[in-house]
Amino acid sequence: MGDRDAVSVLVPTVEWNIACEQLAAQISPGDELLVICDSEDDPVTSHDPPAGVEILVAGEPDGCSGKANAMAHGMERAENDRFVWTDADFERDPDWLDRLVAAGEAHGPASALCVFVGDGWFRPYEVWSALFFSLAMYLGVGEWGGSAWGGGVTFTADELETGVDALTSELRQVISDDGLLSDHLGDVHPIRSMIEVVEVPGDLRTVIERTVRLNRIVHVWEGGLTNVAIGLVLVAIAVAFPIASALLYTALGAITYWVLGVRRLTFLLIYPAVVVVPIVALSGIVRKEFEWTGRRYRLNDKYDVEVVDR
Repeated sequence: MGDRDAVSVLVPTVEWNIACEQLAAQISPGDELLVICDSEDDPVTSHDPPAGVEILVAGEPDGCSGKANAMAHGMERAENDRFVWTDADFERDPDWLDRLVAAGEAHGPASALCVFVGDGWFRPYEVWSALFFSLAMYLGVGEWGGSAWGGGVTFTADELETGVDALTSELRQVISDDGLLSDHLGDVHPIRSMIEVVEVPGDLRTVIERTVRLNRIVHVWEGGLTNVAIGLVLVAIAVAFPIASALLYTALGAITYWVLGVRRLTFLLIYPAVVVVPIVALSGIVRKEFEWTGRRYRLNDKYDVEVVDR
């Protein structure tokens, strides 16, 4: 480690995995790694954690997502003034934590970037997600520009506009932990040298639930009608000018993957997959319920969340 701030690392997960091992190996004296699960029955509670690591049980969520509930519990227990929020669904380099914290010390609130990739039914959505979400964060434009990604973000207590207690209270009322954090931090510096590729399942049901969840969050946070309109325009252009738009969209997909460092040929699907853009945007408007990590939620509004089924 260099001479950096001591940090409290919060990672929600129900099982100890390679990501936890990697994070545990990167903490230094003064740091703490808080691994947060839902229940005493979760497999991670039986793991004997190494020095500097504590396994916490947040309890079942009530009026928020399980992840948001876990982060609220972790923030209440954290002892340091600098925080790192991250996930356990991707592997990281040995200096990942030091690099993230160094960016936060240099720029204020700072976030790694991510690209979600997957096979099967996720592939048609993958390239448009990379374009509208990942590239937008990278460039700092659009509704995702200046946002925090909960998979890798660092900030201090003083950088929260209304303080830790207010953030913790509101976490227990929302679905999106990183959406709420973005609201509390203002503009977040994108760390363009830290782009994480996160693999997600490609079975049809999981893809539907994931896309509904993400687009429902966008709708209640920002309004989804604009995204539906953009999608319909893209489809109309694809139909009216098939050859030109196929070349243009494919070039746009190729540039997106090149900028983000993603070495996959999925960008070739961008033209036929344009039809998914208005469909998934509309799904976030018409569907309020979705499944996420074993629970079913109803997201009525930003601070109106029901846990329908566990």
